[in-house]
Amino acid sequence: MGRLTPPEIPAGSLVGIDTVAWIHLLERHPVHHGTAHAFFARLEAGEVRGVISTLVLAELLVPAYRDGDPERAAELVRVLERFPNLHIVGLDGAIAARAAELRARYGLRTPDAIHCATAIRSGCDVFLTNDAKLRSVSPELSVCLFEGETRPA
Repeated sequence: MGRLTPPEIPAGSLVGIDTVAWIHLLERHPVHHGTAHAFFARLEAGEVRGVISTLVLAELLVPAYRDGDPERAAELVRVLERFPNLHIVGLDGAIAARAAELRARYGLRTPDAIHCATAIRSGCDVFLTNDAKLRSVSPELSVCLFEGETRPA
């Protein structure tokens, strides 16, 4: 794929989406919000399709629960469950086993391994993140970073 930024992910791609991409959008990151917004607009329009692990939900809900705001947490779940062209994939035995393999092979943290395993098992063309450490998985999954550096599968 070469170097690309999230808005340049080819139309029709199935994209695994890391939690940080949602954080950039929801928290209006001072540097990456515009890029995240452009990507999610493409997802909403159906130009690309997205996949997230249920772990993304768990990670995104922590601030709302930490703030004692279960209503905000429930609303976020509703938004993500209804987000156009987004498929939420639960952790099953095959994904857990693949995550363990990725963790062992690349030294990933368990959450990162679960996100990557979900993308791989779902047949994603690219994984959108801002975690440069995940480039180590690039022999098995194309990784697109917000900074525009990617490593092809």
